[in-house]
Amino acid sequence: MAKTTTLYIEDAEIKVLVNNGKKIEKWASSPLETGLVIDGLIQDETKVSEAIKTLFSREKIPAGRVVAAMSGLKSIFRIITLPAVPKNILDEAIKNEANRVIPTPMDQNYLSYQILPSAQSETKVFIVAHPKNTTDSVVRTINKAGLRLEVLDIAPLALCRCANLEKVIIVSNWLDNVDIAIIIDRIPQVIRSLSLPIESQSLAERISTIAEELARTITFYNSSHAESPLDESVPVLVSGELAKEPDSWPLLLDELSNQISILPSPFVASEDFDPSVYIVNMGMAIRELPAGTDNHNSLINFNAMPGFYKPKGTSPAAILVPTVIVLLVGGLVWGWFYIDDMKQKNNTLEPQVQVQETALIQKRAELSAINIQLSNTQKSLTGIEPVVTVLNDMLWDMYQGRETITGDYKAIYNLHSSNIGLSTVNFDGKSITVTGYGLTKTAVLEYAGILRGSNRWLDVVVINMNKVLLDDQLTSIYSFEFLLK
Repeated sequence: MAKTTTLYIEDAEIKVLVNNGKKIEKWASSPLETGLVIDGLIQDETKVSEAIKTLFSREKIPAGRVVAAMSGLKSIFRIITLPAVPKNILDEAIKNEANRVIPTPMDQNYLSYQILPSAQSETKVFIVAHPKNTTDSVVRTINKAGLRLEVLDIAPLALCRCANLEKVIIVSNWLDNVDIAIIIDRIPQVIRSLSLPIESQSLAERISTIAEELARTITFYNSSHAESPLDESVPVLVSGELAKEPDSWPLLLDELSNQISILPSPFVASEDFDPSVYIVNMGMAIRELPAGTDNHNSLINFNAMPGFYKPKGTSPAAILVPTVIVLLVGGLVWGWFYIDDMKQKNNTLEPQVQVQETALIQKRAELSAINIQLSNTQKSLTGIEPVVTVLNDMLWDMYQGRETITGDYKAIYNLHSSNIGLSTVNFDGKSITVTGYGLTKTAVLEYAGILRGSNRWLDVVVINMNKVLLDDQLTSIYSFEFLLK
């Protein structure tokens, strides 16, 4: 079985793993300077690409085909249901529904999806809206490192692939990144990726924050699946730093009574290999293995790399021109032998031979001209590609600043319910302050939870919430002020 090399660029380090089938042959990591990668977005592609080159050179890993993963931060995961539609309009139907359910502007995201098993009268689709700037920075950096990126995965989806269970809750954290996933019937139903401010938090504080997010994720799932909520029979599997802190597990579960254990390694490796560190790499590697009869891993296995980045297939011209040349050369060779034979048989055919020779010389000249034209065309295309890339980058930068604020306002207004009234939405350049009122205290807290669950902001803080009596002194509402940053 061919070897697979997987690459994961995190905020603080680069991780690479080489496996041959179910056996891990090499693994290594390299730290990154602070600020080179922030929340999965590569800030300095040149420095990070050089770090990748150095790591591959140091570990003697060939610079060839790789499978890579990008962070799940600011990506939005949904399962949508459409009526059965013809295949020729399915793609457009999925994009239209994604525009409706994704709370961030779709022109800031790439859309990837996978069709799920469903009833004959409907079509279920797993969709992911992942940020264009993060996706582009990862692809460009890997290309600059001289590697051939064939598959782009998303970290929490790779993580889900490691759990060989039909139903499971996964919690994984490494430094300031946390991924939480609920998998039912081998399909991730809810995925949350968030970043923690580790500089100002102790381990106990980080565990408490993760526990709150886990409880919030389970509550969200149960509220939308009231007919089949999660119960204590669904195991919780942990990985990353949590795997090294079993004493913290009771704090993580809080009031839950589910069984909790380490997410096991799906690969065979030597004793000094720590699977909890390379769990995302292993999730990427699993997708390259043939499915076995005992396979209960996640069904989600699409390539999130935008189509225009994918390796181009062989063009018809690249096949046709060599074929024509071979046929012509073959014809020339046959002609020479035929003419020589005819010379030996009948000297009277020599004038015809001279005509054939003249034609052959002409054909050679025509072929030479064709080859020159092909070479010039290829050079022209090579010169145009960098210009196109620069123009695309400039266009994206122009859109990004304008659309970010528009998307924030759109999400704030679209996500509030009829029990919420908005008074002001103020943006100071770094954060957004939202004021308004709710008919009940629960409505205010639910609105804050929905904003937080949208994954659009790193944090949603309830600055204040006050009970206010109306003029009749009997009816009350709750004024609130949120800080979104």
